Order: sequence, then C-alpha cells, then structure tokens
Amino acid sequence: MVLKDRIFSYLSDSEKSLNGENPSYMSMLQRESIDLFRKKGFPLYTDEEWRNTNIHSILNQEDNFLRSKKNLESLNINIKNIKESLFLSQKDSFLIIFVNGKYNSFLSTSNFSSKTTDNNNIILSNIASQKEEKIRNFYGKLSYKYDSFNALNTIFSKDGVYIYIPDNVFLKKPIEILHISTESKVLFHPRNLIIVGKSSFVRIVEHHKCLKKHLGLINSVSEIYAFYNSKIEYYKIQDDLEESSMIDNTFFKQSLYSKCSVHTFSFQGKWIRNNLNIYSHGKSASSYLYGISLLSGKQLVDHHTLVDHLYSDSISFQLYKNILWEKSKGIFNGKIIVNKWIKGINAFQKNNNILLSDEACIYTNPQLEIFSDDVKCSHGCTVGNIHESDLFYFQSRGIPETESKILLLLSFLEEVLKPINIFKLKNLLLKKMKKKLDI
Repeated sequence: MVLKDRIFSYLSDSEKSLNGENPSYMSMLQRESIDLFRKKGFPLYTDEEWRNTNIHSILNQEDNFLRSKKNLESLNINIKNIKESLFLSQKDSFLIIFVNGKYNSFLSTSNFSSKTTDNNNIILSNIASQKEEKIRNFYGKLSYKYDSFNALNTIFSKDGVYIYIPDNVFLKKPIEILHISTESKVLFHPRNLIIVGKSSFVRIVEHHKCLKKHLGLINSVSEIYAFYNSKIEYYKIQDDLEESSMIDNTFFKQSLYSKCSVHTFSFQGKWIRNNLNIYSHGKSASSYLYGISLLSGKQLVDHHTLVDHLYSDSISFQLYKNILWEKSKGIFNGKIIVNKWIKGINAFQKNNNILLSDEACIYTNPQLEIFSDDVKCSHGCTVGNIHESDLFYFQSRGIPETESKILLLLSFLEEVLKPINIFKLKNLLLKKMKKKLDI
C-alpha cells in the first residue's frame, strides 16, 4: 500500500470513530477538517505554491506499515540514549519529550510548576492533559484551515506539546522539545501550542530523532502566540532524518511590541517542506527569520515564508542561506505583505546560495505585495560558487584545499549563526555543519 492510500484508510477510520463521539470543540474541528480534505485533496503540481515541490513522489512511495510492539526498555531508549539525542543537557534546559507521538512524562521535566507574581503557573506539558475550555481560544485558530496538510494534522493528531508562559516571566533556561521515532514507515502528526504572556521571554529548541530507518512522513503543525512586549526565540533543527520526509507548518501571531526570531537549520532529510507564517497583529512588532540548509545527495528542502504586516510601524527581517552539492535541490519562496493604510513598515528579505556541483539547483522567488506607499521594503538573491581567488589565498598560506573550502563556507554562514544566543547550541551546530561540509 502506498502512503496516500494509507492516509485515506486512516481518514475512513477517523470518520467512523467520530460518528460515535459526543460533540466537543476538538471533534468539531476534526469533522470540519475531514470535510475540507475530502473536497480539496492533496495539492497538485499545477498549484502555484507546489509547482517546484513534487509532493506525490512522497505520497506514492510504498508504505509497508510496520509498527514496533517493543516497549521503551526493549528498544534500549534509556536515559543515556536520550542524553545523546539532546542538544542541551538536562540541567541546562527544560525537557518535553514525545516518543512515537505520545508524551513521555518520565523522560520530560515533569511536575514543573513555578508561581508568578500573578499566582499563575508556568505549564510545560501536553495538549491532551489540558481542559478543552482552556485551549479552545488558541487551538486551531492560527493554522491555515484550507491547507490539506494542516487539515490532516488536525484530524489525526491525538496529542502535542503545550507550553504556557504567564505574564512577566523571564525563563532563564531554554525549553527543548524532542520528538523520538522508533517505528518504521509510519505517519506522524506532531502538534505544538505555545502561548507566551505579556512581557515574558522564552527560548525553545525543537528537533526530531529517528532511531529506526524511517520512510514515512512527519506532518507537524505549531501555533505560537506572542502577547504584548513578549520575546520568543525559536530554534528548529532538522537533522537525523536521513530517510524521512517532513512538512512543518508554523504560525506566529504577534501582538504590540512583541519580538519573535525563528532559526531553521536543515542538515539532513530526504524531503523537507517548511511553511513559516508570521502575522504581525500589533504596532512596533518585530520578526526575524533565519535559515541555513546544507544539502547533499538527492535531498530537497523547500522554505516557504510569509510575513503579513497588519499594523503600522513594524519590522521584519529574513535571511536564508543554502549550500548545495551533488544532486540536491533547494527552494526559497518568501513573501512579504503590507496591507492598505499600513505605514512605517521596514521589511527586508535576502536569500544567498552556493552551488558546489553542476547538478545541484536552487529555485528562489522573493516576493513583495505592497499596498501602501509609506514603507521601506526590499529583497535580494544571489547564486554562485566559491571564488577561486579566495581559495588560492588560503592555500597559499599552507591551508589544505578541503579545510580552505570549509572555512570559506562557514564564513558564508556566519551572518546567520551570529544571532544565536544559546552558546552551547551554537557550538553544537557548528560541529554538525563542519561534519556535513567535510566532503
């Protein structure tokens, strides 16, 4: 059975199970999503947003469904294995760990409770443990309902990460979200709901770890709310996904004076599509989007970004850099929207690419949709190779050719690495990049 048929089989099972359920907000969302998906189906190659990304190469792959019945101990996923998978140590971060889509309270930072001045609790937990009335004003409100994969996530996701940071909280330690997969050839639907209160600050690191050969699809959705004067630093590391494909849909809603920075690092994955959507819902909000993709073999990474400026006097900055070699393929499709009557917008977008082989390719399409005059918006793109003169300079000083190339490529990426504020994470990313670039 191919993956597409497996999804439709799951869809029929979900419809049957929902028919016997009492009406609730979650079940209502699922029913709406099933109806939408039945009408819309999967995107076609003729769709503008998918014309350079062949999703059907993933959906039509053979899916010999194999679900492991072994428990956590028999798979040797012990504390030592977890520590090796983490980017930060347990003492340096708060942990939220999911195994095969299920929240693991034993491995996570459990029973975390910190009273604030308003007598509210910081919550680092899972969605399924929360009362419906607590999350219904946020869950499913940001995700684009007319997208097929957002609809599938809403239908099939049974649990997910829930982070609630009350007002006036400065969280010193980062939060690390780790999704562990121990099953082969299966479909996963991770979900994140993150709410950051007024004048609060949080740093979040999210990544996936596949402990078995994995030929399925990870279909992730994140809804993130940044309230008045809050600050969020979000780091997405896409590694350890050698045989996996991934669609990541992330949505931010920013309020007045909020600041959000999103850093996406794509090092390993068969097929990755990142849809990052920022909705600027307050004056003087600022958003910073950074990305690095290092691609080899026949890997594909597709970055689709949207920054929608809905209020005046806000800032957005996008900087994505790609290094591609062998037969890899990169896509950057960035869009900035400034609506009518909106003033004082400062928006910048840049995509730089280095192609190290004749067979590697990049599709880049920076877009501006400006419906106002009093704005400052610009975009740019470059595609090239390593300058021979630079390489000669290093070699003339006794540095071997391979090391010279790595140094030049790392200097090309430095502009994106510089804003990282977690020292240990930055060093780990540098090690991973050096290893990947040592070709």
